[in-house]
Amino acid sequence: MINSLFNFIKKERVILIIILLTFLISLSYAFYFHIRPAVDASAYDQVAMNIVEGRGFRLNTNLPLLKDDVITYQGPFYQYFLAGIYLVFGHHYEAVWIIQSILRALSVLLIFLVCIKIFGRENRLAGWLAGGFLGFYPDLIEMGAMLMTETLFIFFLILVIYIFIHYYEKICFKGVFLLALSFGSAILVRSSIGLFLPVFIFYFCKHKAYKHLFLFLFLICIIMTPWAIRNYSIYHEFLPTMANFGFNLWVGNHERGDGEGGNMPELFQAIEQYGPIEANHYAAGQFKNFVIEHPLAYVKLTATRIIKYFSFIRPMGFWFYQHGWSQFIFIISSAFASVLLFTFGFAGIFAALKKEKNNAKLIYLIIFAFLTCLSVVFFLIETRYRLPIYPFMAVFAGFFIARLIAFKKEYLKYLIISSSALFLLSLINFLIEYDKIIEKLNIIFYGK
Repeated sequence: MINSLFNFIKKERVILIIILLTFLISLSYAFYFHIRPAVDASAYDQVAMNIVEGRGFRLNTNLPLLKDDVITYQGPFYQYFLAGIYLVFGHHYEAVWIIQSILRALSVLLIFLVCIKIFGRENRLAGWLAGGFLGFYPDLIEMGAMLMTETLFIFFLILVIYIFIHYYEKICFKGVFLLALSFGSAILVRSSIGLFLPVFIFYFCKHKAYKHLFLFLFLICIIMTPWAIRNYSIYHEFLPTMANFGFNLWVGNHERGDGEGGNMPELFQAIEQYGPIEANHYAAGQFKNFVIEHPLAYVKLTATRIIKYFSFIRPMGFWFYQHGWSQFIFIISSAFASVLLFTFGFAGIFAALKKEKNNAKLIYLIIFAFLTCLSVVFFLIETRYRLPIYPFMAVFAGFFIARLIAFKKEYLKYLIISSSALFLLSLINFLIEYDKIIEKLNIIFYGK
């Protein structure tokens, strides 16, 4: 094992440099801006401290547990992840930033290894490019400096993909165990990855690996059962993760909505009146009524979300901790990075579907990317909600650029198709949100 490590270090110096730079840039950004927890991050921080100090998985300890809306946030893995850090290092955000910077560096390593498994070790360039996109993407650097679920989730997401591809190459019980462990953990960070489950079941059945399928499902149940039992004992209903699905449905889909989240007084009133569990059911009912009574409005909101999901006019950077030119520079860099990632990424998808039909591992990756998008566009969109698709886009972009360099004439048409389609979507998004864009620019430059 030690010899393998030394050989890897000797042969893979480029990706190791990218990994090191990812860690240093992420850590430097976090320590420079020293972002204090706010909104969701503040809630995760408070829950973690309540766990450490023996008050349990609670947010507002002044309320009865059934009225505490702690169950409405994503989790519970990230809250316990923070609690573990605080238990060891004390309540110091610096420790979280360091560990999340390490997770970002490990994510770059994993995405490189995914590329090696899909394209072969002789095509390292694709892996280097994918690692660079993932490591140096401004949005992901920024998220690593916050107490948000995205950094941990993206690490588990890439880990799940890597283990699945490894299992694809070598079907064995060890691979099933690791896949179930990583997949179950990822669900407990953000439940949206649960959409991958039918793909895994299909794969096991296709290869008649029924014993492996049974073990896979059994292990996931083992991983998730303690939390489900805890929730049933408190709320008297089956909650394998958290109770926020109805909220997301309603917030993103109502008569005054634009498909995004935002301040919605009716939701807070429902939580106060019914408690978080019943309010979640009430919200799901309101969404159902909206779809039945206004089907065309729901279709319009969904179409708008799809446009926003892939638009270049959706950069990150509109946060509380930056102002003026510093914020503007970040927004521009985020927008430029999205142009590169999505343009080359979609060109890679188009090229793969045309030229790589026999590369089953790449096709599975496209399916996972599609499901990742699907987990958002029908319900609720925020710019940060599209971050989980970035690792997939990084792989497709790395693949395409490497092929474009080698076969320019043959692959240039896919770049033209991709850029044309995405610029059209972005133009539509700009026209739809012109007033909002001007408003945000006025806030940046004039503070109003």
